[in-house]
Amino acid sequence: MSFAAVVMRRVVYRLIIVQLVLTLMVALGYLAFQNINGFFAALFGGSITLSGTVLMAWRISRAGEVALPGKKTGGDKQQGYIEIYIGAIQKFVLTLVLMAFGMGYLKLDPLATLIGFALTQMSFIANKVDTSPTLN
Repeated sequence: MSFAAVVMRRVVYRLIIVQLVLTLMVALGYLAFQNINGFFAALFGGSITLSGTVLMAWRISRAGEVALPGKKTGGDKQQGYIEIYIGAIQKFVLTLVLMAFGMGYLKLDPLATLIGFALTQMSFIANKVDTSPTLN
């Protein structure tokens, strides 16, 4: 496994843990100060961010595999870039669909859903992972 793949795994694992913790904190805050409906809405909003993170991690992983020389695909850098762009589009569409599903079909509290989503998105700012080459 390449060093870049090791670093990416560290970043994604840490990011998912931070997002889970933030999602639970926001949802429990809604449970403590609002009601059970806000709890579920905030939980759903945080899970939208988590699902997008997992999707992008998978796409970036695929992009790395496609772009490696010597693989079946022949090390096509262009295809690696395409994988990342497809992942970004899929994440955007997934977010829109899940927001519409949660607020429209499930009738979750829109404000709690958006707050759960937005605060969990903040984890991208706070995610700091050691990228020194000596760590395994």
